[in-house]
Amino acid sequence: MRIGDLAQTAGITPRTIRHYHRLGLLEEPRRLSNGYRAYELPDLIRLLRIRWLAAAGIPLGSIATIMESARAEGDTDDLGDDLTVLIDGIDAELDRLGGQRRRLQEMLDAHREGRPVSPLPAELAVAFSELISAEGDPRTRREFERERDAWELLAVSGTGPSALFDAATRVLSDPGSRAAMIGLYRRFGALVGADPAAVSEEIGSLAEELAAVIAHEYVGTGLIGDVESVAPGPRPMMTVAELVPDPAQCEVLTRVLERLGSGLDVEATP
Repeated sequence: MRIGDLAQTAGITPRTIRHYHRLGLLEEPRRLSNGYRAYELPDLIRLLRIRWLAAAGIPLGSIATIMESARAEGDTDDLGDDLTVLIDGIDAELDRLGGQRRRLQEMLDAHREGRPVSPLPAELAVAFSELISAEGDPRTRREFERERDAWELLAVSGTGPSALFDAATRVLSDPGSRAAMIGLYRRFGALVGADPAAVSEEIGSLAEELAAVIAHEYVGTGLIGDVESVAPGPRPMMTVAELVPDPAQCEVLTRVLERLGSGLDVEATP
């Protein structure tokens, strides 16, 4: 039979058959005196086996090895190993796709329910959204946005334990705690552009209050440990001055970190 007949019988195209020839999966058949290829029944059988293996998910580059192993005597271990590796790869891909689908479904659910599409836990994302939308002072609103972005960075990086996000949700959901935090953030936002020397008393007072809130709400969550026994840890690449460029605000956070015994880099040079 000619290549067109073979392709039609196998349910593929002549171009695919030629591709298999180039890959060495299907040997070139003998040619007739007129130059046409003459395919026979063994060619069709091999072609159908190739299509069967490819449909099972075996890469074309592995099919020749799989076919030879399947026909060789005493080579069952190699064939079993090859098939096991392929199955393991499919399982891993299914797990990845399953996780991807769950995340997309969570995003879609949040969108349909009018909630923020965010990597944060749903309640915490809603709490930040409410804080930001309800805040009339632009400086304080920017501070809330920056705080939300920092928490999202923590969530995306996967370095924040669930207890940490639970604590943040509790702080921002409780009316009393939220009111206290809003007050602190308004004071923090009001420092933008101020000379640190001129507001040194406010810097010290605000740092103490912020450190007290963090120590009370976040000890044991993974943000900080026991405040009295924290040992310095590895220093990150970024300094406080790089994260918060305003000199007065940077000084507040530097003092907060010092009070908490943090291992973070507290270099305060703006």
